Amino acid sequence: MRVLSYSGRVASCDGTIHIWNSQTGKLITVFAEPSAESAYFPSPLSAEMKDSNEAVNMMNSNSLSSGILANAFDGSLYTSMHLLESSNKLVVGTGNGSLRFIDVVSGEKLHLWRCESLRSGFPSLVSSICSFESDNIQAAESGQSSWMAAGFSSGNCKLIDARSGNVIATWRAHDAFVTKLAAPQDHLLVSSSLDKTLRVWDLRRDWSSNLSVFRGHSDGVTGFCIWGQNVISIARNKIGVASLSKTADEDGGGQHRIVPQSLFSADRGSKFLSVLSSVNVLPFSRLFLVGTEDGFMRICC
Repeated sequence: MRVLSYSGRVASCDGTIHIWNSQTGKLITVFAEPSAESAYFPSPLSAEMKDSNEAVNMMNSNSLSSGILANAFDGSLYTSMHLLESSNKLVVGTGNGSLRFIDVVSGEKLHLWRCESLRSGFPSLVSSICSFESDNIQAAESGQSSWMAAGFSSGNCKLIDARSGNVIATWRAHDAFVTKLAAPQDHLLVSSSLDKTLRVWDLRRDWSSNLSVFRGHSDGVTGFCIWGQNVISIARNKIGVASLSKTADEDGGGQHRIVPQSLFSADRGSKFLSVLSSVNVLPFSRLFLVGTEDGFMRICC
C-alpha cells in the first residue's frame, strides 16, 4: 500500500490498483489492464458501483482469492507499485514484465513501458520497483539524476532511464524472486530476494558484480526498510540488521553476515511468532512497526 500524501488518498494493489479515501475508507477508483477473460471495473467507478456500499468497500477478489501470484504471469494483472514523488504518478509493474504509469489525480492510465522482450518466451513479472530523482545539477549532467530500477521474479534487475524509458542495463541480481528494491543514494541500489540474501549494488561500477552481499537469514528475505545507514530486513518471523557504512570502502564482492533476531511485543514482551510481511521504524520511539501475513499490524522491539 502507498499513502498519496499530496491528496490524502491511499493506493493498494491486489492485481488491480485501488484508490481509497483515507478518511472514509470509501473506494474512489479502480485501475486495471484490459483482459479478454475478465471484465474489471472501469475508471472512475461506474454509477452502479457508487450506489453499492458493499461494492465500494470491498477489494476486488476476482481470481486473486488464492493470492496474487496464483495467476500473476498475466499482462492484465498488476504485481507491484511505486509512487513517483516528484510527479505524483504511480508506476505499477505487470505480470508480463511491463511498467504502466498512472495519473491518480486525473484518473487516467498513461504510457506503458515494455521492459521484457516479447521474443523472450515466458516473461518475468515485475516484483519490485524503486526510483531515484535528484535536483543536483552535476548528477543531472552525468545522467544519474533520474532513474528507475525494476526487480523481476526471475532474479534479474533492470536499470531504466526515467525520462526515456530506455533500459540502461540488465543483470542477474539474485538466484530467486526479487522481493524489494530501494535506492538510499543516487548510485546505490539495495535488493532482497527469496534466495535468502540482501545485496547492495554500486551503479557506477560493473553491473555483474555486487558491492556487498549480506547472508544469514535461514528463510527468504521478503522485505526490508532503510533507517539511516542501516537496512532492517525481514525473513519469516525474524529481522536482521545490515549496515550500509560497511560497504562504503569496498571494491566489490564483500561478504557480510546478518544475525537474525526475534521480535518481542512492545507491550507484553512476548516473542513475536507471526510471519512478517512488511517492516518500518517509528521515528521517535525507534520501535518496529510490522505487518503480518495474518492481517495484523503490531509494534515490536
